[in-house]
Amino acid sequence: MDHAHKTDVQLVHLVDVNHAVQFLLPKLDCDSWYVVCHHEHQFVFHLTKKGADRFAVSFECTPPVDKAIYHGSKAWELSIIPLHGEGSLQEDAVEEIKAGLAVLR
Repeated sequence: MDHAHKTDVQLVHLVDVNHAVQFLLPKLDCDSWYVVCHHEHQFVFHLTKKGADRFAVSFECTPPVDKAIYHGSKAWELSIIPLHGEGSLQEDAVEEIKAGLAVLR
């Protein structure tokens, strides 16, 4: 993962993790996702296009996740990390993502 190109997004309110992932897929030109790992308050998803990993998205959640069940988990912050040579997100794309996440519940 290229943490130098990581984009942190502080959410204005708690957002359902499942809704956030579904929102991010088309915004990041991806068509699928899978859970990579989880630990206490954190879930990491990979977003893919045609089977190729494009972005890692790390969600900071509350309450603590239990047994890798993310359904119903609410995120208060997320980070988007480009994978495998993907470029950094442009500022206008970041602002569009922030605005879209702000209306999700």
